[in-house]
Amino acid sequence: MKAKPELEDLIEVAKFNFLSSRYEEAITTWLKALKLSPNNSQIYCNMGIAYESLNQLDKARECFKKAVELEPENQQAKQHLEKIVGA
Repeated sequence: MKAKPELEDLIEVAKFNFLSSRYEEAITTWLKALKLSPNNSQIYCNMGIAYESLNQLDKARECFKKAVELEPENQQAKQHLEKIVGA
């Protein structure tokens, strides 16, 4: 039962880092969260946005693709993916 609170804590820390424009730290923390929840579409989407913010579009694209693969209804990931592919 310990994994879920730890996962939520990691996601909150990552969001805080992202909102503080510490994108690399956010990505590192989301990668740790993925080890606990490897099929979490929202984590991949969030990482994609962070990579996009760093202008690392190839990595962003891969994250958004994985998010949509895991959750085809993830509109946020689809929109970001379309934006990158169309760029």
